[in-house]
Amino acid sequence: MNHKKRFLILTSDSGFGHRSAARSVQKALEALAPEQVDILIINPILETDMPKLWQQIEMGYDSRVKNSPKLYRFTYDISDSPQISKLAGSALAILLQKNIKQLIEVYKPDAILSTNQMYNTPVGAIIEDEDRRTPFFTVVTDLADVHAMWFTNGPDKYFVASEWVLRKGLESKVPPEKIEITGIPVDPDFSLIDEKRERLYEELGVARGYTNILFVGSVRVENILENLMGLRDVKYPLQAIVITGGDHDLYEKLQGINFDFPVVLRDYVTNMPEWMAVADVLATKAGGLILSEGMAIGLPIMLIGYLPGQEEGNVRYLLAHQAGSLVTNPFELASVLNFWLENDCQRLKSVAANSKALGHSDSALVIAKELLAVCELSFEAD
Repeated sequence: MNHKKRFLILTSDSGFGHRSAARSVQKALEALAPEQVDILIINPILETDMPKLWQQIEMGYDSRVKNSPKLYRFTYDISDSPQISKLAGSALAILLQKNIKQLIEVYKPDAILSTNQMYNTPVGAIIEDEDRRTPFFTVVTDLADVHAMWFTNGPDKYFVASEWVLRKGLESKVPPEKIEITGIPVDPDFSLIDEKRERLYEELGVARGYTNILFVGSVRVENILENLMGLRDVKYPLQAIVITGGDHDLYEKLQGINFDFPVVLRDYVTNMPEWMAVADVLATKAGGLILSEGMAIGLPIMLIGYLPGQEEGNVRYLLAHQAGSLVTNPFELASVLNFWLENDCQRLKSVAANSKALGHSDSALVIAKELLAVCELSFEAD
């Protein structure tokens, strides 16, 4: 019996998107080639014996962005140049190379995938010294404005979200054959959700007859309650679905409020494709992964916040393609919804079509097939 092919997926926890993308590719690999793959997802900074200072920097991402957004933006901008990013990549290679090399030597992967830019240079340096070079791929987890560190030397191929990111790669002198537009990998279930959409309303406890606004929150989204209050000024029948994303304080606070419209409340879910399938509008911040999920299913997107740096590019990308709107207060939220819903929802349908055109519901499957092919594994047909 042939041994299973091993896939090492390097990720980070500075933001939810990196690990979510990794898990989506893992799920796709396991669906396409059951019994043929062994997959290790690991954050080398938190899950190997890195110095505690580095681990504290990784774990402190949320507080830095939330409490010092201007400082975060300054450091992001000043490092976003080919010269500085090359220096940063070299420094990361020195700091990370020992641990990642040990990880590779112990696990002996047949292919490596990274969902964070900080691993490109260290892994590239390690595999260049191998007798037989391990195939190395990178998933770029932003829609538009990507940091220069993403396109340093190392990967054999970059999987990117859009033409905007492809152009940035070409400007960074990456050969065009090394860049492929796949979309940011989302749960493979997004490609199957239409088959079971109708029965989901009852299963999830979501009433019919309303326009369903899905709010997806987290500890990084601070204004969900205020925007929920703004729904009172919408002239059309609405139902709010609120997933607080692990923000337990918000979940408990919302449980104690009587709204004058239906509200379905959940704290944390693992079946996001199903919840998005019963929604008509997605309201969230401008994270690359959550926007990719919304576009995969063709939801009009109401942006209620964004982080400095890369998420500003995600906002521009969405607005440029008329796949959603950016609102800065509850009054604007209500005004946009009233505009979208008038005239038998004609504008809502148009924005939904634009969103769907940007989506890649099969992104994880496309990437998984390439990883399997490079390891000469057959996979099950769609």
